[in-house]
Amino acid sequence: MSKYKVIFLKELDVSGKNILWDDGAEIIVTGGHSEEVFIQEIRDNQVDAIMCRTEIVTPAMMDASPNLKVIAKHGVGLDNIDMEYATKKGIQVVYAPLGNSNSVAEHVIMLMLMAARRFQHVDREFRNGNFDVRYTLQDTYELDGKTLGILGCGRIGQIIANKAAFGFGMDVIGYDPYAKQEQMKAPIKLLKSRDDVLAQSDFISLNLPSLPSTRGSIDLEAFQKMKDKAIFINCSRGDVVVEADLIRALQEGVILGAGLDVFDKEPIDYTNPLLEMSNVIMTPHTAATTQQAVIRCCSTAAQGIVEVMNNKPVAFPGNKID
Repeated sequence: MSKYKVIFLKELDVSGKNILWDDGAEIIVTGGHSEEVFIQEIRDNQVDAIMCRTEIVTPAMMDASPNLKVIAKHGVGLDNIDMEYATKKGIQVVYAPLGNSNSVAEHVIMLMLMAARRFQHVDREFRNGNFDVRYTLQDTYELDGKTLGILGCGRIGQIIANKAAFGFGMDVIGYDPYAKQEQMKAPIKLLKSRDDVLAQSDFISLNLPSLPSTRGSIDLEAFQKMKDKAIFINCSRGDVVVEADLIRALQEGVILGAGLDVFDKEPIDYTNPLLEMSNVIMTPHTAATTQQAVIRCCSTAAQGIVEVMNNKPVAFPGNKID
């Protein structure tokens, strides 16, 4: 007989399952995608733990099983979980803050390179038979000597800065109201205002969580403060950006281009004008999906469940339970 039950809201890497099986857990993988189905399966199985990735975990889902003690997030951002309600109910949230940092940082660098070399435009022209597209290229750049501005200088921001400065010879500046210069483990020169970073940067990497204070904070006014040759990169959260303003800024030449892994609405609406823009590089929220990152995230989240269910100290708590 199992010690406890864990429901996976989607199929995840076996590394996490192995940790839970070794601890005597029973694992249920949901067969649905809607809140209604999740609620029914949580209720039917009276689970002790929920393992999620990007699926929304609602109060109704938490109420579906009185046995629920822990919600584990396969990843970093906790905006898909109703944290206030979980804390109110005494449900521990655990996550994997170290799991995908390097993968996301590498993805940011990849998008910077692709945007700087106008990969989208070149790829389309080449596939349409224009091998001589190189003779007509404009606005392509090396990263060396360019200035990278980082908004949000936490773990991922600092990894990006190290790769950009030491790998590509970039100057790195940043803004983070919670960071201090003496705490930087990367060559980031912190500036006193976000607007200064926007105005001075050739490339801007957004590394902010989705919070009431950050949602919609990158709007047309912010884009207008950037250089007209600036390239905007977002591998954090889509709702931090006013997407209609980004589209306008790209269409009107307010900024040169963008590299995007996240969007205001996911899955993206396939009528979205961004899909047709040759100055935009897009990937479908895949920055954290390297093999190494997936294993690290899944294993760490599963270990968090084991810790809670065995009354052990929690290595990576997402909330504080009294």
